[in-house]
Amino acid sequence: MPIQSIESSSEDLAVDQTGGAEQVLLKPRERILAAALKLFVDQGYFNTNVPDLSRESRCSIGSIYHTFKSKEEIARALYADGISAFRDAMYASLSELPSESNKTESTKSGPTNSESCSQVEGIVKSVVKSFLKFSETHHQLSRYIWLCRHNEFLNGIIKQPTTVGFDKLGRLLSKSLKLSIRSGDVRDIKAPIIWSILFGVPLAYIRDWLDGYNSEPPSAVADEIAEACWRALRLKEPKK
Repeated sequence: MPIQSIESSSEDLAVDQTGGAEQVLLKPRERILAAALKLFVDQGYFNTNVPDLSRESRCSIGSIYHTFKSKEEIARALYADGISAFRDAMYASLSELPSESNKTESTKSGPTNSESCSQVEGIVKSVVKSFLKFSETHHQLSRYIWLCRHNEFLNGIIKQPTTVGFDKLGRLLSKSLKLSIRSGDVRDIKAPIIWSILFGVPLAYIRDWLDGYNSEPPSAVADEIAEACWRALRLKEPKK
């Protein structure tokens, strides 16, 4: 389900305890995840039990266990949905950038050095800005993704939201940055360092903001952080 539905449902559950028509229309899975998001963020995973989820979601305990095998499976499903929404938002932001199909006939023969650098600059800055804005727009979900210690209650390998991955976002970023390294637009540094700059810098700001250490919201500093990340990756000024 769209993560917006989970968050809006979570907010409605926090306000409306009357079982209104809007809530009745939600499927059990949506109501359970919405309740889990609210409770895990507000009182913590270990302080939340299945009866709590039942009361908050207005789903019976039997319905919860019919939908999910355990509380951990609920937490894992919520985390997976959050990661997908996060990465989809970053990928969607790239669709707003100029594409090859928008080029004029005179430029279709291939990008100049300046154009090549401009393209990867747009990609880097767009990813960083969308990261910051997503975390502000989806505040409650961001607290769950970035502040909860998932390794304390999720078994097995925990997929990191900022891992480059092999999804459409990961493939696009890998291809663009590799080409930019070969063309001399981006520093030839190891991939973990590139991802630490691209994702680690905005993440550090987001975590401090969520914890109350940064007063300015991420959207207010998005341009500055995006520019700083690009300057850290850029090899040199593009040739004219």
